[in-house]
Amino acid sequence: MKKLRFAPLVAAALLLVSACSSGAATESPAASAAPPASVPASGGASPGAAALSGTITIWEAYGASGSAEKAAFDKIVANVKTANPGLTVNVLDVPFNQLFNKFETEAASGSGPDLYIAPNDSLPKEARASLLKDLTSLTDTLKAAPYNISDTAIKADTVDGKLYAIPESMKAVALFYRTDQLATAPATTDDWKTNASKLGWVYGANGGGAYYAWGIYGAFGGKILDDSGKCAAATGVPDALKWLQDMKAAGMKFYQNDNDAKADLISGKIAGFIDGPWQSGDLKKALPGKIAVAPGPKGPGGDFQPMAAPDGYYINASSANADLAIQFAEQMVSPTNEQIFVDEAGHIPANGTLTVKDPIDNGFATAIKTGFARPTAKELDNYWGNFGSALVAVIDKTADPTAEVTKACAAMDKANNK
Repeated sequence: MKKLRFAPLVAAALLLVSACSSGAATESPAASAAPPASVPASGGASPGAAALSGTITIWEAYGASGSAEKAAFDKIVANVKTANPGLTVNVLDVPFNQLFNKFETEAASGSGPDLYIAPNDSLPKEARASLLKDLTSLTDTLKAAPYNISDTAIKADTVDGKLYAIPESMKAVALFYRTDQLATAPATTDDWKTNASKLGWVYGANGGGAYYAWGIYGAFGGKILDDSGKCAAATGVPDALKWLQDMKAAGMKFYQNDNDAKADLISGKIAGFIDGPWQSGDLKKALPGKIAVAPGPKGPGGDFQPMAAPDGYYINASSANADLAIQFAEQMVSPTNEQIFVDEAGHIPANGTLTVKDPIDNGFATAIKTGFARPTAKELDNYWGNFGSALVAVIDKTADPTAEVTKACAAMDKANNK
């Protein structure tokens, strides 16, 4: 089994350079049937290449995170359509909490979109269920100009040695804070306790909170999986959950979803909370000159270590238009088009040559330095629900953190046959 200890990311590999290719893998026959379109920096078809023609359907969930990401996405789609007058693109906005289940249900029956864009939350499960197109033959193309996709992003979208997505951006959570209420961002878990009444945390149900909590485990020296895939959360993770419990007692506000936390930050009810760059565009518009980003709390066990993972374009394995969908996705990640996501929606590009000028975006780039590359180990599938329930029990019912972690680990290992 592959080693499951998650190495901290190196910022240069993510943001400044285009890394070398990892080993070759089996080429997908369908992907090799038609070579990728040549895409110049403008994002349109190159002068010598045929323009794209036909109809594709793409799903996205940007409506769930506010207007900035959706507006940027729609602008990029419009650019590609303008460059390819014979191309029809049907876009469906799917609520994020329904996106993966909806895709899996429909793709398993041979229907669904030609492609969708999302984080790699369900990538391992969908790849192993043969729902996604094997894109391994595109690896060298994506790592070369004009795409310059980082090795970190490629690895995070690789399952069992095969590439299953075209990476678009990298994401991790960090602290959004109001500079008119906090002159300096709280840097440590003790600083957070001092400012508890001014801060918020998303702990949500159905496993969502287990994503936001991931970074605090490392701050207390904890981790979820050992090298064999067995749950290893007995050390550090209970201390992290106890800290969250203590923070609630000290006055920190807890939220079922991040949009409620964002609304309270904008209204001034809280001065900061942990969230991702998908909120940057809206917060910069709502709080011009009053919003900044810093890493989450450093604790006695080390840095805040959020999951760092790519958003990417996933091609439906049952699509009759797979080659067209691949070429469309390549044009979506062309430098000029991706720069729109960077400048207008706060995305941290998977393309290591693009410029990230905005200080808020650079705040996330800093947070990603201590992040863990999101693993594609199949055992992680049984983390979300079990540890999401543990969080809810600890926060809502003041349950004992050690007992809840023990219960979550046992359920996780049982499900994983460990």
